[in-house]
Amino acid sequence: MSLLSELRAATKGLLFLSESDAPLKPFVWKGVVISSGEALLAHLEKDAATPVQEVELTKFFAPMVTPQDGDDDEARADQARFQALVARLATLSDTRAFRLGAGPEILVYVVGKTPEGDTAGVSTMLTET
Repeated sequence: MSLLSELRAATKGLLFLSESDAPLKPFVWKGVVISSGEALLAHLEKDAATPVQEVELTKFFAPMVTPQDGDDDEARADQARFQALVARLATLSDTRAFRLGAGPEILVYVVGKTPEGDTAGVSTMLTET
């Protein structure tokens, strides 16, 4: 199974919860190396003045993997799926999350380097007001 197929299977039906719930979109960018927020902006052809904040991988996913009082079976199953996704993303090298923009809608890209030297990860949209 290809890495992209693995990421698609891991993210199918998962929603990242913020003020709106958004799907996670997996990607593999062949021949692309993302070494910084500026490199990500350039690859996405975004304005270089776009605010970029780097967030540690486990900190970014903490709200999705941390049990809460009153969680039902579905919530616990989603937490387990997010934990598996984080574990898979962590197998990439130099994995990190970048928040792009100042809100209320913030694009997030979780990127890491594959053994072949490509960039892979997931993206989502957060809504924060």
